Amino acid sequence: MSGKIAEAVEVLEKLFGTPVWRRKNPLDELMLTLLSQNTNDANRDRGYRQLRERFPNWEEVRDADVTDIEDAIRPAGLSKQKSVRMKAILRWVDESFGGLNLEPIKQLSDGDAIEILTSQKGIGVKTAAVMLAFAFDRDLCPVDTHVHRIAQRLGWVAEGVSAEKTFSEIRSQIPEGKAATFHLNLLKFGRTICIARSPKCGECPLWNQCVYAGRKNKTI
Repeated sequence: MSGKIAEAVEVLEKLFGTPVWRRKNPLDELMLTLLSQNTNDANRDRGYRQLRERFPNWEEVRDADVTDIEDAIRPAGLSKQKSVRMKAILRWVDESFGGLNLEPIKQLSDGDAIEILTSQKGIGVKTAAVMLAFAFDRDLCPVDTHVHRIAQRLGWVAEGVSAEKTFSEIRSQIPEGKAATFHLNLLKFGRTICIARSPKCGECPLWNQCVYAGRKNKTI
């Protein structure tokens, strides 16, 4: 499998280039990723923007009435659930790290950081990995809907495995230093070519790996 993934890293970099990103404050990244769950980027960004306009700092969100947080983040969807979790996570960060600051996590290994973050309701492995990759420059490839779909279609993992299992199985197979940029290129690939419905198989540069295409052709 490692050869297939290394090939995919190279092919997608040739197709899309090597993506760059602006590193965010870890707590900003965590809250933004929390809002991204079960919604699209546009709605996530609207919810986050309204939240920060209404509450310019995280102390205000921590202390706000949960219904006011819910109203602010409504565009991101699941606002009732996310507002409760956001407030609880902010309180946990404050109590655990001596303030609303996640910088102490920088001292932890990837595994320990993921373990402590996912102890909180609302923070799954994907959310933790996104924060670590894009706020702390950790060499991790978060597995979201797109990455999970692609990994199964290309046969990197068995069909039907969980996203968490996919994360653990492909993690050691990605060439060193390439995980975060690979994640971003997989997102682009999943949004433009290997889309959920009616994938553009004729345009796929990874057709030679595709298990899904073989299954699909057998049913035609």
